[in-house]
Amino acid sequence: MRTFPETRVETRAAVQITDIHKFYPTGPVKVWALRGVSFTLAPGSFTAIMGPSGSAKSTLLQCAAGLESPSRGRITIGHHDISNMSADSLTRFRRDHIGFVFQDYNLIGHLDVAANIALPLVLGGRTLDPVWRDELMDAVGLSGLESRRPGELSGGQAQRVAIARALATRPTVVYADEPTGALDSRTAHDILDTFRRTATQLRQTVVIVTHDPRVAAVTDRVLFLADGLVVGALDAPTVEKVSARVLALGA
Repeated sequence: MRTFPETRVETRAAVQITDIHKFYPTGPVKVWALRGVSFTLAPGSFTAIMGPSGSAKSTLLQCAAGLESPSRGRITIGHHDISNMSADSLTRFRRDHIGFVFQDYNLIGHLDVAANIALPLVLGGRTLDPVWRDELMDAVGLSGLESRRPGELSGGQAQRVAIARALATRPTVVYADEPTGALDSRTAHDILDTFRRTATQLRQTVVIVTHDPRVAAVTDRVLFLADGLVVGALDAPTVEKVSARVLALGA
């Protein structure tokens, strides 16, 4: 596989999350999922979010990606505050500036690999530069599979298509929700290597939610979530350090 070409280093924050709250009304009672989360992500950073079950990791990721609206607080992607965008504006912005990798891939069954990767641009009335498409497919290990449909792919290959699709628009940030949860250990290692090279060589900001200390140890930094709050952070994580933190949280 070829490596991604080096790109210009950015100095501004890629993502700024400021005092995010999220609640869900349950009759007369509000159930709070997020209770004041704040953090900043630099361009080219690779961050994991961990926490016990029910700590609102996926809710945080959905809000940060503009898939859910926070009840209060501010989310800035690059120079753009997406917190109060209209639904149509947010849809367009998300399509161009945010990549999202779902655990179940969310590929379109009747489209081949090349068409699935190009889908975000097609929905925006654009075409995917064939040179960039080939670079993406080669970099994530999909060369020669352009004409296959999702049903003809392994789980690892399908996840690589989802990653390439998330990168197709050259977004500001890529979010991934348990991206290795359904994969065997060897395939998971390859997928994490793809994310690592994406962050390092493309200066692509990557954020993953995971419950696995081995996955978190591949990243630059781990944020720990509990009861809807960021309760700690760990730079240069190792499996042992992450496991100890998770154990302390009661995960």
